[in-house]
Amino acid sequence: MGNPTVELVYAPATELVRNDPHNKDVVATPFSVLKAQDGLIKIYYGVQHEDKATAYHVMVWESYEHHEKLMNDTATYPKLTGSVESVFDKSKGSVTMQHINTTDEPYKAFEAPVVEIATFTLHEGQSKSELEGLMKNLADGMNAKTEADGVLHASWGPIRENDNAFILFIGWTTVDAHWAFVKSDPGAIDTIAKCKAISDIALVHVPLALY
Repeated sequence: MGNPTVELVYAPATELVRNDPHNKDVVATPFSVLKAQDGLIKIYYGVQHEDKATAYHVMVWESYEHHEKLMNDTATYPKLTGSVESVFDKSKGSVTMQHINTTDEPYKAFEAPVVEIATFTLHEGQSKSELEGLMKNLADGMNAKTEADGVLHASWGPIRENDNAFILFIGWTTVDAHWAFVKSDPGAIDTIAKCKAISDIALVHVPLALY
């Protein structure tokens, strides 16, 4: 079996979720549908640290094909999409779904106190292989660090829906630890600068809970 596929889903959160991001009762119906599916490994959920208003669901599948089978199930999938109304306030914005083929098992990043979700989108005309190399260096550098540095695990991979974009997941002890690290670690400073020269980087932090 290869490395898992991460399904990342996010949208504006309902008031219920904003007030209690890790309330299991609110997500019980959609997550019970997911839990019954073949190939579903783990589910995580939370609300973005920065805006306190965007709900995130992170599903880890054995493969993309396992999730695709669910999406093509005309009996079950509508039940799932209909049941997320308690979580996602679609009147305030659309739901985004992405699939990331991670280069290793990402669980330690998701089970950290907070996970950084950083999206790297290649500039037009720049080298995709160069960005891949830089991201590998960045993740490898993070994974060589210890909890004393604030880093718990880094995992990354390409976004299936965007051929020129990648997502990096990094588990941190705190959000402050992340910002302190990237301002003080020479290797990270250098690699991030090289990434910024050829890509746009957008990042958020989400404290996730395992369902």
